[in-house]
Amino acid sequence: MNNVSFLLLLLLVLSSCNGKRTTELQQATVTESSPTDVQIDSDTLRIDMSRSIIRWKGTKMKGLGKHEGQIELEDGFFTITNSLLTGGYFIANMNSIEVTDIPTHEPVPRRRFNDHMKSADFFDTATYPVSKFEITSIQYKTNDSLFISGNLTLKDITRNISFAANYKEKTFKTGFTIDRFQWNIGYEGSWVDKTLVDKDIILEIQLFTE
Repeated sequence: MNNVSFLLLLLLVLSSCNGKRTTELQQATVTESSPTDVQIDSDTLRIDMSRSIIRWKGTKMKGLGKHEGQIELEDGFFTITNSLLTGGYFIANMNSIEVTDIPTHEPVPRRRFNDHMKSADFFDTATYPVSKFEITSIQYKTNDSLFISGNLTLKDITRNISFAANYKEKTFKTGFTIDRFQWNIGYEGSWVDKTLVDKDIILEIQLFTE
């Protein structure tokens, strides 16, 4: 077992005392990529990058252990037609991925974990520095409740995902899980990456519009 795999296994054992997540998020529905429903007469609503954030969580051994962190948005906007959200496009900087539950006063394990997430075993940020999400359709359930479909591109693999969201007072919120293997995240990694680390990635997204 290489040093990185041993480190991940050690972190798994040390964090196994963490309890299981009690509130389960929706599982995003995943299909093949879909064409965008282009709106001709639409305006642009920019995202406030300084306040918006993508939070992630990964678990190990069926939730016995976990790590969580964040990813920064690089660019993004919604399109609006007749005061309703109709589309959007967002770019995340994958080199900004960072674990937040390993304290900063433990710089060595924190740096090693971040480097491992960026390596070819997981997100391979040297080859795929950004991920993208393009909204293909938005259905309004109520004034604030939306059902969104869009093309998510990770590691040059694009699949359409669908999930519920909320937009109110210039704030967009959603949370869902995706199966990392559908985007080959960790698929070519070590035995630890493929078996002990659970397949689901939890994403919680909060966007503020300007």
